[in-house]
Amino acid sequence: MQVNVRQAQYLIAVQEEGSISGAAKRLYITQPALSQTIQMVEKEIGAQIFDRSTSPISLTYAGEKYIAAAKRFVALEQDLYREISEIRQETSGRLRVGISTLRSMAILPRVLPRFFRLYPSVELEVEETGSSSMDQLVLGGKVDLALLLSRSQIIEELSYVTLCRERLLLFAGPSTALARRIPPYTGITIDEAREERFISVRPGHGTRTTQDHMFEEYGMSPRILFETHSVEVARRLAITCNAVTLFPETLLSNWLQPAGIYYPILGDQFLRELYFCYSRDSYLPRYMLDFIQITREECFSPRRKETVHD
Repeated sequence: MQVNVRQAQYLIAVQEEGSISGAAKRLYITQPALSQTIQMVEKEIGAQIFDRSTSPISLTYAGEKYIAAAKRFVALEQDLYREISEIRQETSGRLRVGISTLRSMAILPRVLPRFFRLYPSVELEVEETGSSSMDQLVLGGKVDLALLLSRSQIIEELSYVTLCRERLLLFAGPSTALARRIPPYTGITIDEAREERFISVRPGHGTRTTQDHMFEEYGMSPRILFETHSVEVARRLAITCNAVTLFPETLLSNWLQPAGIYYPILGDQFLRELYFCYSRDSYLPRYMLDFIQITREECFSPRRKETVHD
């Protein structure tokens, strides 16, 4: 049996009005046309839907089953049109975001409250992985949007949106010579820590690459006390082991509890750029554009109270 939405709506109207004439008036159709529709449906299902001997008209047992199913079907159709309307208006859909685990800890608690208030019907999926593979996730169609740090190459198939330029901070243990000599939050060059022991991220990380460039520019070969894959582990170890480490400024967050003494590293040549990237051929719905803008506003606008002294 094929379900016809209009027929279902007509028969529901008869059941609700209690008469064919009342339903016809409500539906703005003639009574004979409505009677013909009822007969057509009853013939198709092989059973009477209405008991016409009662006043108001009542449902047969088969009619009760038909009307119950018809109401569910009409409700499903209404839900479908509502969802499609929301998608057309770009208030509903799915957004898949690629971001490193540590940056998701710092960024998402700031971004998602605002985003979900604007788009409660958008389904958000987050792929947390290493930052080096983010562009490949976009190219492979696994995410719609990915956070990148300092593009190593321009990929023709991708488009890029700059979020900010990020400075590195040097965290220092409280008893280091650096911490005793220079007030906290003062802008310094890396050679101020020439004699300090370093906790370092391992080669292959963007922070390590920038650190090695700093050492080369200033002719430094400091002692590397320990290496780790996590800048957060490095930061905590530097504080507890009375050493120093480099830490990305944009990861400063109440959720990561960035306690400790730190110094912004001076030198524009050491600034790193953060981007969102997406497929060049993809259409950006409004909720995706707003996600980018909210991220920029919440995470990468100037927020520090400390003054950087050049």
